[in-house]
Amino acid sequence: MVGPIARRIQAAQARRLLESTGGPVTFTTFDAPHTMHEPMAQQYVDVITERVTDRPALLRVTSGRVHTTWGFVGYRAGYCPAGATWLGGNLGAIVKPVQGGPAFESRGRTAAKTLLLHQGYDGGWGLTLTSVSSIVNTSEVLPILRAVGVGGKPVREALDFLAGAVPEHCRPRHKGGRGENTRFVAFGLTGLLHYPHFFRQPGVAEAVAWCVAWLEEHQVEHGWPEVSGVDDTSLHQTALAVQALAQLQRTLNELGPDLALADGVSTTALAEQVAPLITHGTHGLLYHRRPSGAWGWRTYVDTSPSPSKTALCLLALSAVRSMTGPDGLPAGPDMERDVGGAEGAVKRQRLGDVIAEAGRWLLHNHHRWEEFVEDDKDVQGTAWEHMAYALGTQAAIRAGASPRDPRLSKAWRLMDTLWDAESGLWNEPGASGCRATIRAAFYTVMAYQEARAHSTMAGLAEATDDQSALVPAEVSIRTVALTSGHRVLLTADGQDTAVSCGLSERMFELVQFLDQLPEGIATVGEIARALYVAPSSVAKYVQRANRAASSAFGGTPVRLIAARTVNGASGYGLISRATGQEARSDATG
Repeated sequence: MVGPIARRIQAAQARRLLESTGGPVTFTTFDAPHTMHEPMAQQYVDVITERVTDRPALLRVTSGRVHTTWGFVGYRAGYCPAGATWLGGNLGAIVKPVQGGPAFESRGRTAAKTLLLHQGYDGGWGLTLTSVSSIVNTSEVLPILRAVGVGGKPVREALDFLAGAVPEHCRPRHKGGRGENTRFVAFGLTGLLHYPHFFRQPGVAEAVAWCVAWLEEHQVEHGWPEVSGVDDTSLHQTALAVQALAQLQRTLNELGPDLALADGVSTTALAEQVAPLITHGTHGLLYHRRPSGAWGWRTYVDTSPSPSKTALCLLALSAVRSMTGPDGLPAGPDMERDVGGAEGAVKRQRLGDVIAEAGRWLLHNHHRWEEFVEDDKDVQGTAWEHMAYALGTQAAIRAGASPRDPRLSKAWRLMDTLWDAESGLWNEPGASGCRATIRAAFYTVMAYQEARAHSTMAGLAEATDDQSALVPAEVSIRTVALTSGHRVLLTADGQDTAVSCGLSERMFELVQFLDQLPEGIATVGEIARALYVAPSSVAKYVQRANRAASSAFGGTPVRLIAARTVNGASGYGLISRATGQEARSDATG
């Protein structure tokens, strides 16, 4: 019998293949009543390839999202649930439209084209297609463009706008600015990081460093205020700042240590600035968490719980929990922290538990946000509205809910109906009538991207009660075998069949170097000399090798190489050696 890890591998291989043909495609396991045989992963992919090539239209259903139910085992010929279409014979899959979701990829491409046609002369965008450019809305456009693969000149111009606008807008009004509003800094920092490979574009790193310094200077006791000079913590701005800082930490780790940035600032120095700010903001969010698992719409005031603020805080804490170190591995264990204090007694909880409780609160109270927007009177100088229907959906999925959870169906249906084909963008719902806005498009795209990421990492599973959560377990590598063609065969605990992992030439040389050592470990300096690279680059190659191994296992967390201490010095080693299992090389090239 094929074990659960092998099934995930089969699903991931076929999933990636099907996703390239159209989408969005969502997935869940399916146990057929009649088992005939266990197809090998490559055979499974070959059959699906042939069927998709012959009948690609099956994956482009216009009436709703496409849902694919995987046959991990063989099926008796002709077995197919009502309303579905059989694909691929005995080794195939079932393709079935699911109510409530739009043909997202097509609409996403259309929205991106619309936005590109309406980019301002200054490189930015406003709330509507004819509005004056703003930091907030320009930052919201960039992930929409990235979702459909847009780069180049439009992105560079948008980044130039943000880099110049953030310090300019944050000046006091009497000095020609728009006010010292935290949202300008938080959204600006977020926008500057949506395209990490442009981080060294002139002006970007300087603006990022400016944002960090501003947040360092203007923090209050439990986070950041709406506007400088106000002592009350804003959950909205604190959550945005924490998310942005967590993304910056990831970007700095990917660039590697001691890389010179603007004005003599290095990645290491900036990371050291960022770390305490993340800790500060995280502590503030946890301090204001209520015993119910939610957050109120305002701090220090007895108000009703806010779905939007709860979603924002959940997403921020999730960003902190998923931070990695320079080697691409988790930054540290999920330790217990103080939670509560502003309301109710303080208790000790892990971030994972706080996130799960917030997700359950959102699902349990879905009727409060699934078809609504939520205004935020704390935001000064503008009529701010949270797209609660999409924000709540994104956060619930991030916390572990299935995108197919029935409690999310009304929200998906609303996002479907808000598509405006004439304007090529999504509308906002509201009593004053619908209007196409950047804000509505941003939150809708984020919800669908979250659903896609969920299916990629864990597959779709039914989530029908408040306790549901999907957390992919880490795969433990048992053996490593080098083969030809820069490929490595990896065997995991509980799995008999090896998984083939393709590596770049430099990553393969790294694994090969460690593999030939008696204990499979070496210092950073030794690795750098063996690969003829700078010591600061070693962490990047380790991170990329671990990512490649994770991709080979269908996105499940995998550590091929882990940090080690070698005679008191920093180093790395093959994870397979740490368990006492000797890695074996079948070839050297």
